[in-house]
Amino acid sequence: MTAERSQIPASQGKTQLVGTQSERLKRLETLLSEENYGAAGTEGLAWIQSGDEPPDSALRLKIANSLAWSNRLSAAIKEYEKLVRNSDQFQNARIPLANTYRWSGRADLSVPLYEQALEDNEANQDALDGMEYAERDLRPRTTIEWARDQDSDNLRLNTGTLTHRWRDTTLQQIYEVQTDLRTAHQNPNGPHPRHTGAAMRYTHTGLPLQPEVSISMQGRPSSRWFAGLRVKLGELPIHAEIARENFGMTAASAKALEAGLTANRIGLTGSWSGEMGVLSGRLNAYKVSDGNNLLTTSIKLAPNWRPLGVVVKPYASIDTRDLSFNTPNYWSPVEGSGSFGLGASAEWTEKDWYFVLAGQLGTRIYGDASDSWSASIGAQRWLSRNTALTATLWGMGSIRDGGGYRAHSLSLKLDRLW
Repeated sequence: MTAERSQIPASQGKTQLVGTQSERLKRLETLLSEENYGAAGTEGLAWIQSGDEPPDSALRLKIANSLAWSNRLSAAIKEYEKLVRNSDQFQNARIPLANTYRWSGRADLSVPLYEQALEDNEANQDALDGMEYAERDLRPRTTIEWARDQDSDNLRLNTGTLTHRWRDTTLQQIYEVQTDLRTAHQNPNGPHPRHTGAAMRYTHTGLPLQPEVSISMQGRPSSRWFAGLRVKLGELPIHAEIARENFGMTAASAKALEAGLTANRIGLTGSWSGEMGVLSGRLNAYKVSDGNNLLTTSIKLAPNWRPLGVVVKPYASIDTRDLSFNTPNYWSPVEGSGSFGLGASAEWTEKDWYFVLAGQLGTRIYGDASDSWSASIGAQRWLSRNTALTATLWGMGSIRDGGGYRAHSLSLKLDRLW
C-alpha cells in the first residue's frame, strides 16, 4: 500500500441491506454522508449483486470508492472496470481505478489510465500526481541501506545492502540484484562472524500466480547457496512461500551465523479486508539444520474504528513462537512464547514525505512471553523527483530467559530512480 493513500474510517456497527430500492438508496446516501464507507461498500455491493434493478452509474461510482477506501481493493477494481468499460462515468472512474491498481501492487496497469486522463487535460493534478507515484514503483531503482541492531545480550549487527531493481518493457517482469555485507559481534566471548552475500530475484506480476523466484549465495563465513519461490493464491493478497534460507541471517544471531545454520521454510502470509477492518496474518514453519523445528505465527486486526481520528489507527495482535528444543545459538524458549498486544500507529502523508509513529504494549499468553513494549518512528522524504531518504528507529523491551531484555535498531536508506 502506498504511503499517500488516505485511510478513511468506517463505523463499527454492522448493517443489513434494506428491502426496497428507495429504502436502499436512502440508506446508502445516509451512510455516505456519515462517511461510513465500510458499511456503504457492503450494502452497495450487495445491491449490485442482488439481481434487482442496479443503482445508477453515479451511485455505483460512490460504491466503488467506498470499497476502495475500506481496503477491499479486488471488489473495488471489478466495479471500477465495469464503469470504465461501459458507463457515462468512465472519465470519473479512470483515476480512482488507476489509484486502486497501484494500491494493489499493479502500477503497470495504472499508467495507461493516467495517460488517458492527461490527454484530456494535461493540467489534471490528480493524474499528474498519480503518474509520479506510479513512476516511483516502475522506474529502475538503486537502493543503498545501512542498519545497526543491538540488544542487551551484547549482540551488535551492522548490515550494508546495495540493491538494483528494474522492469522489462512490459513493466510486468521485475528483476532485482542485491549484494550485502554484515558484521556480527557477540561480546565479550564472541563469535564475531562476517557475512557476505548476493541475491537475484525475478517476479512476473502479469501471470495468475505472480511468481517470485529468488536465488542467493553466501560467500562468508562459508560458501553456500539458497533459493525460494513465492506465489499469490487467488484475488486476495495471500501468498505461499517455500524456501531454503540462511538461518543465521533470519534469526539475526551471530552464533547461528558462525555455526552455518540453514533452514527449510514453508510460509503463508495474507490479509482480508471487510466492513470492520483488515485482518492480516503470517505463518512460518522452519526445519533448521540443527534438527530443531520452529513455528512462528502472527495475527493482526486493524479495525476501521478510529476513536482518536483518522490519523490514529488502533490494532490488536497475537504473536507465537514454538520450538522442539532450546539451543544457545538463537532465541528458542523451551516452553514457547505467546503474547497479546494492543497498539496504534499514527501516519501523516503528503506527496513527497511520509511520517509514522507506532507503539504497542504486550502481555503474556503462555511460555516465555512477558509484559512488553515496543515503539518505532519512521520518516521518508523525497528530496527530488528521483531521490528519497528514509530513516527508521525501533526499540523494544521484555523478559527473556527470566531476565530483562532490550533491543533497538536504526536504519537509513537512500533510493535513486533512473
